[in-house]
Amino acid sequence: MIASLALAAAVFAAAPQAQAQTDLLKPVSEPRIAVAILNCLVKNDGYLTACTVQDESPNDLGVGQAALSMVSQVQVDLLGPDGKSRAGSYIQVPVRIRIR
Repeated sequence: MIASLALAAAVFAAAPQAQAQTDLLKPVSEPRIAVAILNCLVKNDGYLTACTVQDESPNDLGVGQAALSMVSQVQVDLLGPDGKSRAGSYIQVPVRIRIR
């Protein structure tokens, strides 16, 4: 099974392409797109920490845990759309995982 991670480009300085730990995902018979919403603290260097899963769909594939395992590779743009620093703030991080 192969899984890839896509993140909302508007939230991130550079949306990474990462490989999910496939042992965290349940096998599927046909390719699927799954989504997890994480709540993460933005560190001073833009990397994310203290993430928790707020929601995942479908909820029976292990998408939330797979997203948590990959989010440490993500660095966000420290300036939000309002021009204020995100450092020290919690943000919602939508993660879309393509499972095939």
